[in-house]
Amino acid sequence: MIAGIALLTLPFCGYSQTPSTPPRPDFSGRWRMVKDKSDFRGFAVPDLVVQVVEHHDPTLNVHTVETIGAKTTTADVSYFTDGSITNNVINGRNAESKAFWDGPALMIRTNEKDSKGEDVVIEDRWELSDDKQTLTRTSHITTPKGQVDMKLVSTKEKIEG
Repeated sequence: MIAGIALLTLPFCGYSQTPSTPPRPDFSGRWRMVKDKSDFRGFAVPDLVVQVVEHHDPTLNVHTVETIGAKTTTADVSYFTDGSITNNVINGRNAESKAFWDGPALMIRTNEKDSKGEDVVIEDRWELSDDKQTLTRTSHITTPKGQVDMKLVSTKEKIEG
């Protein structure tokens, strides 16, 4: 459950780009999980995670397909990288997110309620490798039961056509 929440998700945007600042990465593409490089910290490891990201700053749209065993789920979420609040439905629950830049990394902080109505905070950090072929998403999840850190590593798929 928490793993699914973290995959679908994560202060204000005080970062401004100057001529000496490296350009912000474009996360657009089709990304497939690398299972042996990802770490779900004891939660059920998905058999498959594919994310299609459309990134046109400040808009970031993410379509996720996740399969665990015989169950496949899909989700569509949107964020604004300028620090504006976005509202999505994640696992049937309302979630409020704020995305902002931390240098070349994108931070997404998501607040939602769990099935018992208790607060859950997910802080995701998106980082793109220098060759732009590997996307690493680290998630710090805080619940009333404690905290956990997870990592989803994905490689960019080549689109034929």
